[in-house]
Amino acid sequence: MNLFETEFLFCILSGFFLFHSILRISDEWKRRELIFHWTTITGFGFFITESLLKWGIHSDIWNTDSIFGYITRSNLLLFLSYVALEERVFTLKPIQRFFVSVFLYLFWVGVLFGIQFFQTIILVQDNTFILPFSIALGAFIWSREMFWRFEKDGNSELGGDSVQLVYLSFLPAAFLILSPWKFEVSFYTKVANIFLYGIASHIGFQLVSKFKKESVTAESEIGIWIGAITFSSCLGTDVLIVLPLAFLSGIFGRLLYAYLSSLSWSEPSLRGVISFLFPSFLGIFLPFLLTEPKDWVHSPYVLLGVQTLYFLSFYLAGAFSFGIILLSKQK
Repeated sequence: MNLFETEFLFCILSGFFLFHSILRISDEWKRRELIFHWTTITGFGFFITESLLKWGIHSDIWNTDSIFGYITRSNLLLFLSYVALEERVFTLKPIQRFFVSVFLYLFWVGVLFGIQFFQTIILVQDNTFILPFSIALGAFIWSREMFWRFEKDGNSELGGDSVQLVYLSFLPAAFLILSPWKFEVSFYTKVANIFLYGIASHIGFQLVSKFKKESVTAESEIGIWIGAITFSSCLGTDVLIVLPLAFLSGIFGRLLYAYLSSLSWSEPSLRGVISFLFPSFLGIFLPFLLTEPKDWVHSPYVLLGVQTLYFLSFYLAGAFSFGIILLSKQK
């Protein structure tokens, strides 16, 4: 499969992110407005990027050289923009909703350039660069639970995992389109490993639910994200070593879910923190356990400092950006 075919495949796959977000919205007018925002932002972003190119301003990390690559990146950033606030965004006034959506989209574009900075200047131990997205998203979700509690009308259903969401098994791998390996054959092996780790953590997550005889909303989705994100930073380690650890990560994720639930956290925040912030924290420090010291990009103490800075930079950027958005919240 060549690069063009890969980008086309991942363009379709990334569209499932947006489809999944639409599925969670019950009101038709909200769906229409969200689609309008997404279409407008993607089209306007393409126009701006092409205009900058005419002026000689070009970036390898954000460009329109491949329309499928551009749409893939845009789909992923729109998905992250929606998950950061979810239906809280609809409590804002119409004009505020649009500008907040644009602000979030630009924030995630900024995260792309932050990744490039750590990748080329500082050097971090992270194979896929999924972690900055999950760290920043986790910061948004944690902050909104602390400062912007929001409950839907009516009771949320538990155990709503639908068979139609089986495609979620592949969604974490869509972020790999941003990786530097998409020109190599080994890219597909790494996609398969991401899938396996997600399935292993999902089994561990669901096993605890069976043992406790409690079902949670979207447990397949949460379980898959845990393994896929946690072990994305150390791809290349023997699969037989990682799979048991992925299984254990699913178990610990489910226990943390139960603990936060006992603190009366809202269901969307539980889902977000366990799916993104928890595994990204593990993923930051797992290379010390699973990567051979000869493959470390820095000496041990320097690497510890770099990895910690890596986590704090994107966490604080996400929390700061949420604080700016919080100023738009209706009193």
